[in-house]
Amino acid sequence: MAQDATEQLVGVAHEVGSRTGLDPLLILAVMAVESRFNPIAESVMGAKGLMQVIPRFHQDKLDALGGEDSVLDPMTNIMVGARILKDAVRRGGGLMPGLQLYNGAFSDDSQQYAQKVMAEKERMQQMLRRSRPAAAA
Repeated sequence: MAQDATEQLVGVAHEVGSRTGLDPLLILAVMAVESRFNPIAESVMGAKGLMQVIPRFHQDKLDALGGEDSVLDPMTNIMVGARILKDAVRRGGGLMPGLQLYNGAFSDDSQQYAQKVMAEKERMQQMLRRSRPAAAA
């Protein structure tokens, strides 16, 4: 059952990645850091779901996909989160500042959040590299 859920999230990340032009592994890394893949995660700041979208800041995007209640729908949350991330990367002028903007930590010169996401993405890439030869055998 857990494998099915994981495969679904990976599939959604690929679909949303191709729609938004974001690397699916980056989307998955953000989910890992933001919610540890918990689709009903909620922060004290009001961020919700896999990508920790804050509904009051992104009502327009949520309204287009079913309203505020849809924020806990994994597909909607990933789509909205990816759009927010894509916009943050554009506004920030690059991936690292964009990740910091996404996290609301743009003024953090150490870029701790962005480094954490990129480390998670690298960890996922290494896992994929290790599993590919076994899958081909």
